[in-house]
Amino acid sequence: MRYADFQNTFSLQMIYAGYYEAGKEWCYKDVISPFSRLYLVERGEGWVYMNGEKFHLQEGDLFLIPKFTYHAYQCDDYMSHYYICFLDQFIGEKSLFDCFRLRYQTRAGKLDECLMKRFLELNPDCQIVNPDPKSYDNRADLFEATHGKSLRELRADLESKGILLQLFARFVEQEEPFAVQSFEQHVGMSKVFHYINSHLDHPITVRELAEVMCVSPDHFTRLFKNVNGMPPNRFVQMKRIERAQTLLLLSDLSIKEVAEAVGIPNLSQFSKLFHKMTGVAPRTFRK
Repeated sequence: MRYADFQNTFSLQMIYAGYYEAGKEWCYKDVISPFSRLYLVERGEGWVYMNGEKFHLQEGDLFLIPKFTYHAYQCDDYMSHYYICFLDQFIGEKSLFDCFRLRYQTRAGKLDECLMKRFLELNPDCQIVNPDPKSYDNRADLFEATHGKSLRELRADLESKGILLQLFARFVEQEEPFAVQSFEQHVGMSKVFHYINSHLDHPITVRELAEVMCVSPDHFTRLFKNVNGMPPNRFVQMKRIERAQTLLLLSDLSIKEVAEAVGIPNLSQFSKLFHKMTGVAPRTFRK
């Protein structure tokens, strides 16, 4: 998808925003949320484990955790930080995260610090009360809470959305997205992602994905793991469960219909995989 195809459909919607001084209690495992998180570290340090990597968060860092990304937090002493939790607008069947190659960590400039502080001024009383993700990740009124925000004074609402887009833009790669791959491989991998997203309701084999890139299955598997940090089969499973989570939260489909919509028609198999990847059963997740 070209930038021109969706440049007028950008939309990021804040869920939570605030400032937090984390201590040793900021240690949570197996976190997965239906929204994204953006941090600006003011002082101290912490760690985030995500996609098989350990990220060191230090003073002056901007850090992004995309929605439905399995991760864990760790703080050994102290870390004060600003945060914004937000939803992104779907573009057809895509999310903004499917349209860009993103870095997760970058350095904040003076302007970024001013933008973050201004965002909190425009959005007071939106902070997370209990820092434990289990207390706020999947509240029943999470998505309903976004509707009332549009009733805010127009100028503040528009300015807030503009600031959030500016901060999000800091994570968009400007250079060649796959530094270790050729441009042709990057284009081919983008086609693979599109193929996966478009065929989640059908069986997907490694051979099919390799044919999209016009390489052998073995070479494709090695290349895919180098780029994405996991084998293709696991990535497809993860995408199926991500799509299932979205459907469970935002649709009236039955659990059986959701399972069929993400290509796992065997309800028992779907429930087992869903529980393995999220820690809860589909019905519990929806509640």
